[in-house]
Amino acid sequence: MHLSSITIKNFKSIKDFTFLLTEYTPLVGYNNAGKSNILEAIKWLLNKSSLDKTYFNTTDSPIEISGRVEGISEEILSQLPTAQRNSIAPYIIDEKLDIKRVQPTPSVPVKNINLEVKKVNETNWTANRNGLDAALKSLFPEPIEIAAMENAAEDAGKFKTTTTIGKLIAEIMAPIEENHTTAITEALNSLKNKFEADGNDRATELTNFDTEATAKLQEYFPGISIKLHVPTPIIKEVFKGGTLKVYENEIGRELTSYGHGTQRSVQMTLIQHLADIKRGTESRASNTLLLIDEPELYLHPQAIEQVRSGLKVLAQNGYQVVFTTHSPQMIPSEDIKHTLLVRKNETEGTHARERLINAVQEAEAEAVSQFELLFSLENANQILFSEKVLLAEGKTEKRLLPYIYNKYHNKTLGQSKIAFTELGGSANTYKSMLVLNRMNLPCKAIVDLDFAFKEASRNGLLQDGQSDSDFLICKNKFSENSDISLSEDGLPKKDGFLTASQAYEWLAEQTDVQENIQNLHEKLKSKNVWLWTKGAIEKHLSLTSKTEQAWALFKRRLYREEFDDVITDEYVISLLEWLEEV
Repeated sequence: MHLSSITIKNFKSIKDFTFLLTEYTPLVGYNNAGKSNILEAIKWLLNKSSLDKTYFNTTDSPIEISGRVEGISEEILSQLPTAQRNSIAPYIIDEKLDIKRVQPTPSVPVKNINLEVKKVNETNWTANRNGLDAALKSLFPEPIEIAAMENAAEDAGKFKTTTTIGKLIAEIMAPIEENHTTAITEALNSLKNKFEADGNDRATELTNFDTEATAKLQEYFPGISIKLHVPTPIIKEVFKGGTLKVYENEIGRELTSYGHGTQRSVQMTLIQHLADIKRGTESRASNTLLLIDEPELYLHPQAIEQVRSGLKVLAQNGYQVVFTTHSPQMIPSEDIKHTLLVRKNETEGTHARERLINAVQEAEAEAVSQFELLFSLENANQILFSEKVLLAEGKTEKRLLPYIYNKYHNKTLGQSKIAFTELGGSANTYKSMLVLNRMNLPCKAIVDLDFAFKEASRNGLLQDGQSDSDFLICKNKFSENSDISLSEDGLPKKDGFLTASQAYEWLAEQTDVQENIQNLHEKLKSKNVWLWTKGAIEKHLSLTSKTEQAWALFKRRLYREEFDDVITDEYVISLLEWLEEV
């Protein structure tokens, strides 16, 4: 069972948007994009409080937050008290339930903030249904919210039912109560007899006080007596005083006396230990939401891996984990498809781009392979944290273009928020662009000349396909060279005297078709595809081979010599300017 979506209206920077959630949902975005506001909104839906005007995007409209809960099985319902089960059961369709909380104006009394409910296939909401809030708390106990900076010490060092240490102590306490109830009860009864007013073995000092104080009191009110009563805590209250002390060189200190790195490490250690305790436990009705801002904060890379692993375990054992992050290490390739790319602008406010899993489903079925290629861990380090994606076919582009770009613009691709991805072949280009466009991630591609003939016409990037006049003129030119072996479609094959790549380089050198090749370039450029008109990048850079040694020598020249002495082809300059265009 989990909260599968949340629609947030008029809450801080979020004007009106529906965010899709899973049991483990990373939120990625730049600072001040509104990621933390999403976490706060989720918490408020499940745990109401009165919000002041700072929470309203505009005070002219109410705050409305609605969510869909999925996976409410009969087994889960059977674990709820009868009144709570009856309050929500009529509204559950296919194990789904829609809930909504509304605050009409700032700072209204909490009692006026109600929960509403409806069936997923209906539009009308039902308000003020008895037991609804209680039922929601049974399904989702109060979330654990861990902010990015300020409350690491409080969360890890002070007992509250909503803190990590509070949850941890609750888990530890259950077997203690079960295994040590008799011994603890005997010890507490001993205290009770010594210190409580009705104890049968009162401490002498208390008995003396009772006698002396009662004697004085009866001078004013005869027949009345008093006893000093020191209540004995129950087992659960004993643990509420629980805290953590940090020992260094056998000296114990409060966690607050340490720096942010230590505090965060202890905090994440508790989460990991809680995950170990929960690993493999039986299913239960409740599902605790764990909302974390930047769990990787202040941690070294190995610790980040440990935290991510712990969060994944919790997501599989009774916790729904939603977290913000600036670290690609928190998002392995298998989780990228559910990651929300959070953005903010003046018109839409805080919103999320299309999830990868939805983009792939909407694109062609074959695009699944592009998903695997695009979002390998290496590429994810850039793509998820960039504003634009640059796709390239081969290794020379990957090895050299970032350095050429840096030398020319005096900034890196990363500083321009451009992710650079090598696709390993022209066949992957169109489908990769298709997936990225579905995600609303702006992308551009750099391709060899053969792309215009083998992929562009096939996928509709050339408007008239194979009837395009420039396409046909260039294609027919191949037949003039007897060293080129042609396939049935009239394009070069690799088994001729000239290889296919050499055939396209030959074509690019023919003066009578260079205008047609340039026309093909302009047509593809309008579709965000840059065509190497000389066949491939190596010709434009005057490289004679595609080897590590050749690339290293080029980079050495690039940084030792003047730019114009190394890059002599104006076409490359035009490419660098094109990359800066929106």
